[in-house]
Parts: sequence; C-alpha cells; structure tokens
Amino acid sequence: MPRSREHDGVVFRRKESRVWWMRYRDRSGTRKRESTQTEDWDEAQKRLRERLQARDNNVLDVVKKGESLSFGQWADCFLENYSKPPLRAERTHEINQRAAKHLNSAFGASRLVDITADGIEVYLRDRLRQRIRIKSSLGIREGKLWGRSIGKRTKCH
Repeated sequence: MPRSREHDGVVFRRKESRVWWMRYRDRSGTRKRESTQTEDWDEAQKRLRERLQARDNNVLDVVKKGESLSFGQWADCFLENYSKPPLRAERTHEINQRAAKHLNSAFGASRLVDITADGIEVYLRDRLRQRIRIKSSLGIREGKLWGRSIGKRTKCH
C-alpha cells in the first residue's frame, strides 16, 4: 500500500503548453501525469476530481479506456464477445446486430465519453419521426411512423 500523501493530486501548467495538466497517484501508488485537455482551471480541477473518484472506485482503467474508445469499437466488441451464442440466443444476437447498425449510423465515430443524454434524446426523437421500413417480396415499402405505433394508450371499459 502506498504511503499517504498530503495531497491526492495537483493541477499544473507546463511552460510550453496553454492547457492544464494533472498529476496524481493510481491505486498502486505509481505517479501518473496527463493532460486535462482544457485551458480552464475549474474544468481541470473537475477532471482531476473525476480521476481521483474513478481511482478510489477502482474503475480508473475503464474510464481511461472509454475516453479513447469510440462507440463503433465498443459495439463491435460487444457483438463479438457478449452477444453471440452460447451467451445469448441467436435471435437476440440478430436483434443486437440490427440495433447496433442503427446506433452506429448516429454514434459510431463518437467517443463513448462524448455521448450525452441529450444526444441520445435527439437520436430517439429523430428515430421516432422515421417511417417503418417493411421488406417484402415486392421490395421495401414504408409503413407508418415509429412514433405512431409506440405509446398509444387504450381505454379499458
């Protein structure tokens, strides 16, 4: 166990850089230094606190990986390692592939940490405004709106 320090971490500025950097110790006591990628001191402090919280919750590696991992890469990894039989039924895997196809068109190039609740909400609203595409022997035809088939309430007599 590393010996206790007076300060958990520090935010500092390098001479050659306009952005703030942070220095902290990981769970094993190894000193880590990395850019906060911001010129705002308050934002840099916030990112340092997030790093320290992730370290204390033992999820630092997952958080750091999520900062560089795109949604498309994560979706591919999920489909390959967690969606296929015998972990999931074949039909479930097909449904997951279809969902990943639609989500990749919206979020595929985005980093996981850049996807926000607002972005997801915008995607869902746009998706509900699209028409259902029905494949048949005559080709693809458009059906009713997604939003019309979801959320209808029926009266109980």
